[in-house]
Amino acid sequence: MKKKLLILGVLATLLFTGCGGSDKETAGTTEGKSKPTTFVMGSSNFNGDFYDGWTNSSYDANVRRLVWGGGLLSPTDKGELVLASFVESRTLTKSDPSMKSEDIWTFKIKDGMKFSNGDPLTAKDVKFTYDFYMDKEALGNTGGTSSLDQYIGKIDLDEENNTITFHLKQLIYTVDASAFSTFILDSTYISVGAEKDGITPQQWVKANMSAPIGYGPYKIDEYVESQYVKLSINENYQGNFEGEKPNIDRLIVQNVPEETKVTQLVTGEIDGITGLIKEENIDAAKGDQAIATNDYFRHGGGQITFHSDFGPVQLPEVRKAFAYEFDRIKFREIFLGKYGIASNAPYSRNMWMMYEDGEQLGTEGKFEKSLTSYDILDADGNWDEGANLKEAHKLLDEAAAKTDGLYAKLTKDADGTYLWEGKELTLNLAITAAWTDAVNLTLTKGVQEEFGIKINVDSMDWSIMANNLYGNAALSERKYHMFTGGTSYSIKYDPYANWSSTKILPYGKGSSTNSARYIGDEKLLDEIRFSNPSTEEGTASYKANWRKWIVEVNEDLPLLPLYSNNYYDAYTNRVENFETNALWQWPYAIVKARFK
Repeated sequence: MKKKLLILGVLATLLFTGCGGSDKETAGTTEGKSKPTTFVMGSSNFNGDFYDGWTNSSYDANVRRLVWGGGLLSPTDKGELVLASFVESRTLTKSDPSMKSEDIWTFKIKDGMKFSNGDPLTAKDVKFTYDFYMDKEALGNTGGTSSLDQYIGKIDLDEENNTITFHLKQLIYTVDASAFSTFILDSTYISVGAEKDGITPQQWVKANMSAPIGYGPYKIDEYVESQYVKLSINENYQGNFEGEKPNIDRLIVQNVPEETKVTQLVTGEIDGITGLIKEENIDAAKGDQAIATNDYFRHGGGQITFHSDFGPVQLPEVRKAFAYEFDRIKFREIFLGKYGIASNAPYSRNMWMMYEDGEQLGTEGKFEKSLTSYDILDADGNWDEGANLKEAHKLLDEAAAKTDGLYAKLTKDADGTYLWEGKELTLNLAITAAWTDAVNLTLTKGVQEEFGIKINVDSMDWSIMANNLYGNAALSERKYHMFTGGTSYSIKYDPYANWSSTKILPYGKGSSTNSARYIGDEKLLDEIRFSNPSTEEGTASYKANWRKWIVEVNEDLPLLPLYSNNYYDAYTNRVENFETNALWQWPYAIVKARFK
């Protein structure tokens, strides 16, 4: 059994995940060959949104990574970004010699590059891609969002030399990840389709979201909604950062139920499953001699996300009172067992910004310890129900005593019952099936009555919950105040991308990447992202302001972190060289993997 532990000091971007699943498909062999040629990866349900810019599910993102692999800059297994294999060179210059950092980035695309369908991949496609995402009106009309126009000004295309030059508006700390990891679109494929249908390229992509053409290691052969995505090797792929090309002929990304996924792995119905978090699942995989595992501190965690612009949870006091009502220690014991780790804000222990000099990544550092826990413990280290109840009621009483604005809607009657708009204070919580037992056993009827906040819990498929979470559902059907789910972080962390007020669309008008719909300190977000990555002062500024933002989120609580954990990726031991880690997700690692 293979086991490893990796801790990498890098930054991250948020991706929201959930749980769901249904059908399965079994790996097969090619006639005449002695070893399998198809790897079946179990996955929670995906939306089929395989283009960037709209919804933000990790499961869809995994398919995108297989189809594209990266942008002009692509990731390495150490969390770095390097030139993609289809890029020949990058030249950095300054528009003004007195500037501290280069603000003109020129990329030369290798000649003879092709998309998976054979269309040429040139600098013209790069220009098309950035124009596509920087046309805010056309993109916004389809419910899509992008921040590229905030970073990039003029773009010069030199078709003869197959080069493209970007003039940055202002250097940002995560410029490489935020501006140059965008997947490049096939302008020929999209333009022909859009012209034929008489619609904009953005409208055409939105209508054909599940059939992307990329240049990554695999291409999509078939997609069946809520069941599977079948992929095969892209013969035009130029290789990853090491020049590695896929060895496994075909992949099937199979939607599998949470309840049966480990059984399906052990019985060989699927070949791999990533992100195991529950003790019983992890121990079952570790105890099977036919299963190999990789484990690492998760670059993310699970949480309850509040819609901070809807109903009672618009008031931070209500969000915090609910946090004190929710016994997270009990929840982690039920949901995860011994592999759970406490968390109090959107960070991971893989992030260097969490630590002082001399502190070890992966540990609970001084900064993390300084954050509010929302779990008051007794002298024996157990969840102190009385103390948590007292704090929750203190918050609700303070809010009920206010009469201005939204606070006028929260009152307390003569019987001590908290009311919202004259009715019993009630919050509607949307969850997926995997969370049902742990949530219901934690938020018991007795706890709800004692704390004075009634919780309606609805279990549903991930794709349905995602529509409500991201604001794609009809406004007339809006009812949920809170959503369970997991968040995975990718390479570099610009909080602006998921927390700026500009990332909130009117409910029912498109996907909001600011899923908490939280409006915080916008100036602070700008100070974080506009730190100069080329100077020590810029790095220090980034870290200091990032910490201020973590403190803000910890105090305002637009989401309640429930856990982080040791992540386990489990797979058949018939496969070797499948080296996943916190920053090298399985769609990247599968390129080097091979059947023995």
